[in-house]
Amino acid sequence: MASRPNILFVLVDQLGARWLPIYGHPIVKTPQLERFANESTVFERAISTSPICTPYRGCLLSGRYPSQTGLRQNGQAYPAELPSLADHLNAADYATYYVGKWHLSGAPQENRWAPPERRAGFQHFIGWESHHVDHHAGLIWGDDPNEPIVMPGHETDALTEIALRQLAQAASEANPFFMLLSYQAPHPPCSPPQAFLEHYRDQDLFREPNADAAAWYEMPQWNADYDAATFRRLYFGEISHMDAAFGRLLRGLDELALSENTLVVFTSDHGEMAGAHGLFGKGLMFEESLRVPLIARAPGQATGRRTSQLAATVDLTPTLLDYAGFDRLPAAEGISLRPQIEGGAADSARIAISEYQSLCATTQAWKLVTDGRGLKPAALYNIENDPYELENRLHDADCADVQATLQAALSEWRERLVACSTSDSMASTA
Repeated sequence: MASRPNILFVLVDQLGARWLPIYGHPIVKTPQLERFANESTVFERAISTSPICTPYRGCLLSGRYPSQTGLRQNGQAYPAELPSLADHLNAADYATYYVGKWHLSGAPQENRWAPPERRAGFQHFIGWESHHVDHHAGLIWGDDPNEPIVMPGHETDALTEIALRQLAQAASEANPFFMLLSYQAPHPPCSPPQAFLEHYRDQDLFREPNADAAAWYEMPQWNADYDAATFRRLYFGEISHMDAAFGRLLRGLDELALSENTLVVFTSDHGEMAGAHGLFGKGLMFEESLRVPLIARAPGQATGRRTSQLAATVDLTPTLLDYAGFDRLPAAEGISLRPQIEGGAADSARIAISEYQSLCATTQAWKLVTDGRGLKPAALYNIENDPYELENRLHDADCADVQATLQAALSEWRERLVACSTSDSMASTA
C-alpha cells in the first residue's frame, strides 16, 4: 500500500446502526453496503461523541469534544482559530474536497451558501449550509453565492453525480486527495423514490421489543404528520435509496482506477429513534440515536472482518491523519483505529464518552447516562444482554462496581474538559 493513500469519507445523516442488516436488522435492504462490508472492516460498536448534527461535525473535523470546540448546539460556526482536519491535510499536500451538507457556517440554518471563510480550510467546496426539507428541490453552491446549482431529481442521486465529477478532478491531480462527501439522506422528512418505498409495503416494521407502533411523528415545519409505520416506510426507503447511491459511488471509484489506493470510510453523525421507546429524532443516549455504522476499507483490502473495538467520533481525525502519514498526530482526544481496520486486536477495556443534553459513558457491554449535564446518574444498561434498553440497572447492587467505574470515567472527563471552562454552563455535580 502506498504510504499516503487517497481518502474518501462518506458521511450520511441520521442513520443509526440499528437500522442496517449489517448490524442485524431483518427487513431493511442495503445490498451495496453489505457488499462493501464483505471487503471492509466493520466496527461492531461505534458511537457518536455527540448525537446531533453541528456538534458532531465540529468533533469530526477537530478530533475534540464539543465542550472543547464550543460547538454544542446546532447552528454554530466552526471556530476560525481551531485547526481542522482539512488544515492538517492541506499542510501535508493533500487536495481537500468537501461535497454536500455542511451545517458549520453558523446561522441562519437554511438551504444557503456557505462563505469561504467558514469552510474550515477545505480547498474545493460544493455544498450548502443545512435543511433541504424537500429532497426533490435541493440547491447547492460553489464559490458564487448568486449562482446556486439546482440538484435535479432526488438530491441523493444528484449529489452522487457531483461527487463523481469532483473525484474525476481529484484523480487528475498529482497529489493525493481527501474528500468528505456529506449526504443529507436519510435525515427526515423522507421522500424516497417510489421504487425504494415499495420494498416496505405490507411488511411488519415493528419487530424490536422497544418499538412503539402507536407513536406519532409530527413536525409542522416540515409538513410531516403521520404514524410510526409511515415514518418507518419512508425512512427505510431513504436508507435503501442511499445504499444504491453509495454503490454508484464505489463503481465510480473503480472506473477512475482509484479503489486500490483509496481508504473508504462510511459512517453517520448520529442515529434516529424511529419510534423506539415511542420517540423520534436524535440527541438522546439510547442506542438508536447514539450508535452509528462505521465501516472502513483500507487500500488494497479485499477480505471483510469485524472488530469489537469500541470506536467514537473523536477517533476519526487521528485515524485519517494516521493514514495520511502523520507520525505525531496533532492534539486530539481520540485514538487511531488504523490497527483495528487492518486486523489488530481490540482494546476491550476502553470507555468512550458522549455529550449533548446529558452525558454518557459506554463500554462494549455497559452504558451509564446522566440526568442532564451534571454527574447525577439516570440510567445504567447492560447493552450486551439488554440491547433494547428495557431494564434500568441503576439501583441493582450486582452492578455497583461497573457503575462506579463508569461514574469515575465521567467524573474524570468532566473535570478535565468541562468543569474548568468559564464558558460552560453545565449544572453542578449532584
